[in-house]
Amino acid sequence: MNKDDTPASTLASPNSSVQQLPHHQEDLGLCIMLLDCSGSMAEPAFKNHPMTKRDLIAKSVSAGIFSLSGNPLKEFAYILIMGFDHEIEILIPYMSIEKVVQEYTDASGLEKALKDKMYKKNGATDINGALEVAFRFTQQFINSEISMLGTYKPRIQTVLDDNMNSHSIPNVRVLLFTDGGQYMGDDKTTLKPSPFRNLQYNGKTFDLLMSAYYGSSADGDCAKLKSLASKCPRHPQTDQFFLFDDPSKVANLKGLFRMASGASGFCPTCLDEANTVTRDF
Repeated sequence: MNKDDTPASTLASPNSSVQQLPHHQEDLGLCIMLLDCSGSMAEPAFKNHPMTKRDLIAKSVSAGIFSLSGNPLKEFAYILIMGFDHEIEILIPYMSIEKVVQEYTDASGLEKALKDKMYKKNGATDINGALEVAFRFTQQFINSEISMLGTYKPRIQTVLDDNMNSHSIPNVRVLLFTDGGQYMGDDKTTLKPSPFRNLQYNGKTFDLLMSAYYGSSADGDCAKLKSLASKCPRHPQTDQFFLFDDPSKVANLKGLFRMASGASGFCPTCLDEANTVTRDF
């Protein structure tokens, strides 16, 4: 389904997999994951690496989410996973971590479900469209406008930066994971400015988008994607940008998706501080 002809309300329509909440619920958190499913993601992750980029992402997402299964607040922590090529599709609808664990049993079950859906997509790359849809969902969540979640409010967290300044931020994260730039044809390669720089909460503007790039830092597309990044509210000198350019960094993938779905950080320094890096790949 294309961004231009499909409203957010259609993409977010309820189905049998969506957990319906009680009439009134406070303090929900949300992570929206945007996973590139374009044709190039079916290529090997690295030279002489046994897994494709898609398979590696599906494995990392699943492991990261299931690593939160012991979290006492898992019923209040929600995810929404979208896949995109030149079209956008919901892979996992709004669902709490608790519900994910119940429905998919283990990480391998969720991994298989993601891979089955990701491999049905194999087209061009519309990062602009994916960001626009995710931005609408994010602002709607912050405004308590997602009707299928019942009456709720987003959890608000207080973040201290390096200068000990306090920032109140809704507990929402958006993670864009891609290996390429905008490509909808030879004349449609321009990456637009990130709409997330216009997010609004309590009269203030802030940015909750984290971007992760799969490739070399020397790639032109890497520089373009990094241009979308804002500075981390906790570490104002650090971009909310993650680079995966070497097999030695594969272990960071699970930690990144765990951090994003647990809404515990924003940047590579946050990831290091959270000590979420694992070595099980």
